[in-house]
Amino acid sequence: MERRYPLLLQPGRMGSIEVDNRVIMAPMGTLNADENGFVTDRTLKFYQEQARGRMGMIIVECTYIDDKLSKGEDGCQGLTSNAQITGMARLASTIHDYGVKAVLQLCHIGKQLALADHVESLGPSTMNEMMMGVVPFPIRGASKAEIKEIEKAFADAAYRAKMAGFDGVEIHGAINHLINMFCSPFYNKRTDEYGGSPENRVRFYKEIIEAVQARCGKGFPIIARVNGNEFSGDEGITAEEGIIQAKILEKTGPVAFHVVGGDYRNVRVINAQYDQRGDFIEIARGFKDAGIKLPIILDGGFTSPDIAEKALADGVCDFIGLGRPIIADPLWAVKLMENRPEDIRPCIRCTMGCVNTIAKFDAAYGLRCSVNPLCNMAGIRDIRPVEKKKKVAVIGGGPAGCEAALLLKKRGHEPVIYEKRKLGGTMNEAAFAPFKEDITRLIDYYRTQVNKQDIKVIHEEATAEMILEGDFDAAIVATGAPALPATAVGAKEQKDKIQTVFDFASNPDVDGLGDTVLIVGGCFMNLEMAYDLLLNGKTVIVSSRRGLERGQMELGDDNSSPQQQRLMVLMAPYTRTGKLRFELGQAATAITDTGAVLTSMKTKKTKEVSCDNVIMCRSYHGKPKIYDALREQMETYLIGDAKMRNRCDNKRVIHHAIEDAWGIANMI
Repeated sequence: MERRYPLLLQPGRMGSIEVDNRVIMAPMGTLNADENGFVTDRTLKFYQEQARGRMGMIIVECTYIDDKLSKGEDGCQGLTSNAQITGMARLASTIHDYGVKAVLQLCHIGKQLALADHVESLGPSTMNEMMMGVVPFPIRGASKAEIKEIEKAFADAAYRAKMAGFDGVEIHGAINHLINMFCSPFYNKRTDEYGGSPENRVRFYKEIIEAVQARCGKGFPIIARVNGNEFSGDEGITAEEGIIQAKILEKTGPVAFHVVGGDYRNVRVINAQYDQRGDFIEIARGFKDAGIKLPIILDGGFTSPDIAEKALADGVCDFIGLGRPIIADPLWAVKLMENRPEDIRPCIRCTMGCVNTIAKFDAAYGLRCSVNPLCNMAGIRDIRPVEKKKKVAVIGGGPAGCEAALLLKKRGHEPVIYEKRKLGGTMNEAAFAPFKEDITRLIDYYRTQVNKQDIKVIHEEATAEMILEGDFDAAIVATGAPALPATAVGAKEQKDKIQTVFDFASNPDVDGLGDTVLIVGGCFMNLEMAYDLLLNGKTVIVSSRRGLERGQMELGDDNSSPQQQRLMVLMAPYTRTGKLRFELGQAATAITDTGAVLTSMKTKKTKEVSCDNVIMCRSYHGKPKIYDALREQMETYLIGDAKMRNRCDNKRVIHHAIEDAWGIANMI
């Protein structure tokens, strides 16, 4: 059988580590450890699920190296004492059981986020960083004695990993953790041998690698995770500095570089929907062009095998690092081996399950995935056998309806989907802009799977009478939440210039809009629509009732999620040029010939803004009547956005719909 992705499935080598293919699972924090950092049964079950995917190597999540300041979150795993070796040995063996190599990532968090209320942040220099541009965040500079203690802690942890049977270790020197902070001129203001020139700033990293080699022997493989470009101009690591530092590290003897880019100030470190897939290819290309010989593992939004295969074919890297795509579908590599890439459940780069909001991050919520309800739930969400086969009406073909139908079919039931439009539900509107292609890929996945599983789809609007007369044993109502109409004083008279966000997303005719557009409402999709219009050359005004206390930080669904932070970073230049203006704490109360009237939520004073078009969001309401009609007469369930009474108060996103669907479909 000829393989469609031969390079991804080609064996490879990093030093003494031989791998069966070029797919590398990048480290993803699970928060499955106990309060003392020990491996738990849930840790083992998670990595067993991943290893079944038969990728070449799993780089196990960020592991702290001392009991002082290196731990980043509650639930992180550590390797600070010999007592932890037993659990780590079980973990390495669990991965090896599937023929997958196991490498353990070692890390010092440096700058604290989740534990900042009771653990101080350590960095190369004492400073106050402005978090999100507004909150002073104190960082204490490390003493030389602490530097040496940390170097020894890395070496001791690496030796314990070796004793546990890991094939090697990865030293985490990227994404603004302590080693990266030493390498970056933004954080490193030291004037001794650890600061100043790029050579001095990388000295700490170099000495850590040398300490590990001295403790474990030079034959024990070390992968160096490096930040090749922080994309922060001269205040951060530039592409040129990244190459200088990599060449210095290369001489110390790691077996590979694991290359990433960006930082937490520009949020480019977490590849979002608005960033191009394969975002760090140019960094790796620069390394190769500069003569760096070490194999390169490259991360950065490789959400489809096509772009990953091309990166290998172009010679910019030697291995592909997949974090979020693997948790979306642990069988990513297996499905390539079996020539069925269309069955890969795609990562949509939303960050709402894997990273989540700061509140859930601080609460150690743990690793999840918006599109994979089984992620990190092994032994909890197990598929139940069917006790009695049922014919089930699934009313609505959005993500909730499709997910429910697929699991019902897999379990042995007979689902029938009713969808009055095309499959995908409001995901079709959510994919309104080119930068939302990840959502389009999820729609395509569901349509393909429904078709391959031969699930019947009836393209009609279901009525209670149809279902009751259709010989169904149960019904699942997944009709979503319709948008409320755009209303305001003067809306009827100005109907040609006003529409809802949903209506515009259904038919995003940018050319049909005037030069200036007012978007009413500060929710997340409105902000995405504003960004799309800005990219298309429009001048945009965003008005919102929110913002009286914390300004723009009150906009969207949660301004602490990486996805939304990245969006706000990308829109910031437009505010500086005047192409984007926010009118916060304002309600749109009237539409006029020349624009709209805004009323202050605080003072009740009014002002008129000039615009050519108004795109308004007045929320979305679920609770369909068909549910009430059916549940009185048959086994009926309500899932997805159909459960939502008002989205302004109940901010549901795609993973809520998919989790609802899976749970109900597994219960019937």
